[in-house]
Amino acid sequence: MKLFLIIGAKRVKLRAPYPEADHAIAELSCPVCGVAPLKVGGTGKRFSDDDRAIEATAICYACDRLVGVIRAEPNTLFGVREDARVARMGVRIY
Repeated sequence: MKLFLIIGAKRVKLRAPYPEADHAIAELSCPVCGVAPLKVGGTGKRFSDDDRAIEATAICYACDRLVGVIRAEPNTLFGVREDARVARMGVRIY
């Protein structure tokens, strides 16, 4: 899975500091408070318009302000909506 932070037209790669982390880190400073590196968490999970990713509103951990959008792009053949439907059905695909 690929993680990105989208701030306006700028797309920056995110990394999780450890598995199952509640935040991600971008190697840039916060556009609101200036702290670096930028630690962000997401709220308001939703499917992207192009159905290739899951997006969430990105919030800076230092100042608790909106800084952009977190975009998670998993490997999918049919799109994230279809993957979610199949996962809810409990079907195993081999």
